[in-house]
Formats: sequence, C-alpha cells, structure tokens
Amino acid sequence: MRTYFAYHLTHVFGPFELDTYHTNSAKPNEGDVVYVVSGDKDPEVAGVDYSLEGIFRIRRRDRRPWQLRALDGGLKDYEFRLSMEAVRRPDAPIPLRVASWYSNVDVHRYFSSGQNFNPLPVDPNYKQRFDQLLSEHGSNEAIDLIQDLTELEREVADETEREVLAKARIGQGKFRAELISKWGKGEVCALTSVGVPEMLIASHIKPWRESSNQERLDPMNGVLLVSHADRLFDKYLMSFENQSGDLVAVFHPRVRAIVVNLGLKTHMKLDTSNIGFSDEERLRQHMAEHLRRHQLLVQLDTPG
Repeated sequence: MRTYFAYHLTHVFGPFELDTYHTNSAKPNEGDVVYVVSGDKDPEVAGVDYSLEGIFRIRRRDRRPWQLRALDGGLKDYEFRLSMEAVRRPDAPIPLRVASWYSNVDVHRYFSSGQNFNPLPVDPNYKQRFDQLLSEHGSNEAIDLIQDLTELEREVADETEREVLAKARIGQGKFRAELISKWGKGEVCALTSVGVPEMLIASHIKPWRESSNQERLDPMNGVLLVSHADRLFDKYLMSFENQSGDLVAVFHPRVRAIVVNLGLKTHMKLDTSNIGFSDEERLRQHMAEHLRRHQLLVQLDTPG
C-alpha cells in the first residue's frame, strides 16, 4: 500500500463527490491511500482557495480511454478511472487557511493541478499536517451547538421555554426524562441494554436544527443509546431498518468489522416493546428518514 495526494479543481469539475476519479497517472493502484486536496475560486481570496477533502482508499482501477472535459473547456482522454471509498472524511471540506502553517504559495507549488499522485511532501511533513487538521477540524459539532443555542436566544422570547429547548438540544432535562419514560425500559441503552447513565446519550433522530420546537421535545424523535452507538447513529454510520416489524441495526460498510469490537453487530434490534402503537408510528417515521440519509452516505462513499 502506498500513499499519494490527488488534486480536485472544484470550480471547474464541481464538488468532490467520490464517484470516480480520472487520471493519466499509472502510479496509483488498488489498495493505495489518497489524500484529496481541492482548489476553488473564492471571491474573498486572490487566486485559488484550497481545502482538504479527506483520506480515501482506491478500491478499483479500470483502464481504457475516457473522454472528459478538460481545464480549457474542451475534451481530454484519461487512461484510468479510480473508484475510491472514504477512510476519513470530515463533515465538510476543511479550508487549509485555518492552519497556522498555511501558505497559499507553498500549497499551490506542492498541490496544484497537474501534480496528482505524487507522495505527500515530507519537508515540511504534509501528512502530519493533514492528519492534524482532520483531528482538529473534522467535525463541526461544537460550532453547530453554539449556533443552535444562539438561534434559540434570538427566536424564543420566553425564558422557561428557551431553557427547556436548550436542554433538549444537548439531550438533557425534560426531553431525556420523557424519552426514558415513553420507551419504558428505564435508563438503559435501547440497543445494548447497557444501564450506566453516564454512558447514555439521548439523541435526536431527526436533526435538532431541522425539527420544529414540538419535534425537538418529542420523545419519539429520540433514542437513548450508549455513547459509542450514539456517535455512529449521529453520523449516519449506523441506522435502523424495518425488517418484519423490527427496527434492526444496519452499519456503513467501512465500520462493520470495527463495531464488533464495540459489542455491536448487524441485525441487533432496538427494544421498542414498551412503546405504544401511536407513539411507535412516529418513531418509525423519523427512523425511516434517518435510514434514507444513512443509505445516501453509503452510496456517496461507495465507488461508482
């Protein structure tokens, strides 16, 4: 296995969507790892602004001529088509300008178009720099939380209502208590039956910022999960599929082997046995939309 970088020109070819990557370089092969850097024109930045798209693995390499659009707007023959899967993909491309070491001139010299599938520079060590960026900026959760709570301050005048909604945003208070009550199993994980309160997260099924205030407090728009299961669920790496009336766990292919070490596996069932019929119908509606997003992520991360 070798490690390369690839450059994607966003303002010419559109957002990097991990469908296929075409190249004339014969270097990369199946199993190799690729750090993808994208360039895009930004009205606030002179020239091209650069971002880190993530780390991907080549699953298949096909060889024959593909005629595709080139930089000059004409057509160009590409010899190889690479199908890639995500190894580590942030919530959104990470602008390199957030890094203290960033230099537009240096990044352009190392990563601009035409320099695809070379090893990452080692002096300075760009693999280390990119890995650090992914660990520091790979998730927008803290920013999202601050924005959501700030939005509540603006939109909800009543202080008591605002406090209730704020606690629901972080899975606490009335929302958590009613979720536990409605599910009727006590303060235990609905999937694993782990009963350690400090390890349990009351997570919304339909994202909080997309929900109405009523949905934000609806216990059927929530599920109590042990923290590592909640993390997978929140990122759509795990969802639940209706199979013969049961809500059965399904996992993104890239985590299926790993989750076994966490005590999770495909075909585990959510325990909904104590939920009333009308309540369960709302739960299933929310879960069907969550499953759709999970399937979309799997499709996005699967080679074309």
